[in-house]
Amino acid sequence: MNGEPVVRVENLHLWFGMLHVIRNVSLEVAPQEVVVLIGRSGAGKSTLLRCLNFLEQPSSGSITIDGLRVDIPMGQQPDSRRVRDLRLKTGMVFQEFNLFPHMTALENVIEGLVTVKGMSRDEAIPIGEINLARVGLSDKRDEHPIRLSGGQKQRVAIARALAMEPKVMLFDEPTSALDPELIGEVLSVMKQLAYEGMTMIVVSHEMSFTREVADRVIYMDQGEFIEEGPPDKIFGEASDPRTRQFLERVF
Repeated sequence: MNGEPVVRVENLHLWFGMLHVIRNVSLEVAPQEVVVLIGRSGAGKSTLLRCLNFLEQPSSGSITIDGLRVDIPMGQQPDSRRVRDLRLKTGMVFQEFNLFPHMTALENVIEGLVTVKGMSRDEAIPIGEINLARVGLSDKRDEHPIRLSGGQKQRVAIARALAMEPKVMLFDEPTSALDPELIGEVLSVMKQLAYEGMTMIVVSHEMSFTREVADRVIYMDQGEFIEEGPPDKIFGEASDPRTRQFLERVF
């Protein structure tokens, strides 16, 4: 994988009071790479993901996405305009779908285009329709969330993120709130995005998906990267006992 990294994190720390939640994390993600973060609950995976687009304010370090660098000096606020511009380069899909209940699927998808990018509704609608088609929901464009299954809601949320044309997609346990029979439809959309070359950082407990789609797997524990490598290495011959112990419990 050639080219400058899409994502570069350097010496990232996050403190909640006395609690050191993210400990000196550095990470580079290449164009089209799929990185999956694994680890037990409370390891800092979702918190790290939220730091990447400043939904969580890191305490120190730097984050660069698609060439835009935001420095976080210890005890200071980063430049708010640079944070806003960096957020525009990321798409975020949450555990919960966070759809607006009073809006149709299409209206949810185009909301960011209109309110953040300043497009007219007429400009935004074709983009919204294209992205609903990408997630297999063209026939649900005029439905409200209450009439959609959990899997369909999550696919609308993915379409909403894709409509903004992000440079990297961040997935925070996107299937954890779904009934088991609906998980597959969301994972299949994510697999398709990976095959299309979308750069992705995923927090997931879906180990079969991770084995199939990830280029690199990172095991986190207590806010640190413990071990990383291709799926075959991590799942087959993990060298750190903490990684092995975790995988023994989940397989």
